Amino acid sequence: MRFTGSTSRLIALVLAVLFVVPACTTSQDSAPNAPFDQVLIDLFGTSDTEAYLMATERRSAQLVVDCMEEAGFKFQIPMPRTDFVGPDPGSLTDAQRDGFGIIAGYRHTVSETDLNLSNGRDPNVAYVSTLTAAEIDRFFLTLDGVQAEPGQRQDVSGCTGSASEAAYADWNRFFGALPNYTVLGEERDTHPDWVTARSSWRTCMNEKGFDYAEPDAVRADVILRMREAVNEIYPGGQVPLVEQDGLLTVDPFVDDLLDDLVEFEQDAAVANVECTRPLAEVFTAVEFEVQQAFVERNQTAIDELLAADI
Repeated sequence: MRFTGSTSRLIALVLAVLFVVPACTTSQDSAPNAPFDQVLIDLFGTSDTEAYLMATERRSAQLVVDCMEEAGFKFQIPMPRTDFVGPDPGSLTDAQRDGFGIIAGYRHTVSETDLNLSNGRDPNVAYVSTLTAAEIDRFFLTLDGVQAEPGQRQDVSGCTGSASEAAYADWNRFFGALPNYTVLGEERDTHPDWVTARSSWRTCMNEKGFDYAEPDAVRADVILRMREAVNEIYPGGQVPLVEQDGLLTVDPFVDDLLDDLVEFEQDAAVANVECTRPLAEVFTAVEFEVQQAFVERNQTAIDELLAADI
């Protein structure tokens, strides 16, 4: 049972790594960065914390592979070959072509997925099946560490634990020093100028046929519609991949459903760009003001992080 359970966990781990990669990368604006964005760039090389954490998860996965190989075991976590370069959120041309980049990014990720893996076949099973019982025990002990007794909390250890600790060391140090950085979004969204500008944005979007409170709500709706379309044919979170002429591709039936949704995504993204442009200076000014105040309140902790050169 241990072999089966661990194998199922490996499948989930590998699929998770494939689908938590950054959905897209976009070009940076030439305008000066807001104060806390600059801090993040100095610390992590990017102000996009979501993309950073996704990349960190991939680094953690590679460290697991390296650790297992150093222990004398073969271990695979298939990685996407390339990242999807998504649209510039302020570009009307990009919005007309790729919308928010959600469906295009999903198609890219699916096309990079191992078909055997998507069907629940862990790439490590064949290798593990060649090991002796003692070697199998050492394989999983090396991977996960000592298993907890029934009813006790499982401590993450082994290669999985050491990889996670190493990959997330900088982030954990940052979050320990600035656990309150998440208040920035709330302070921005409740700023009077931001509220007024967002109300104007919403009126503009309504006039174009889209009733949403903010851009994230539009993106969330596109993602929801996409998931519903995929689940019509592939329920249960299966990856909609088929093999044609030796190549992997998105199932044509799913592709047709996504084509219907792409037009909605494009129209919504175009409306968002058109409604945001007249208010861009207000949004930028509020973002800068809120971030500057946060940096000033937390200058000591920030200076210590920068001095530590994480």
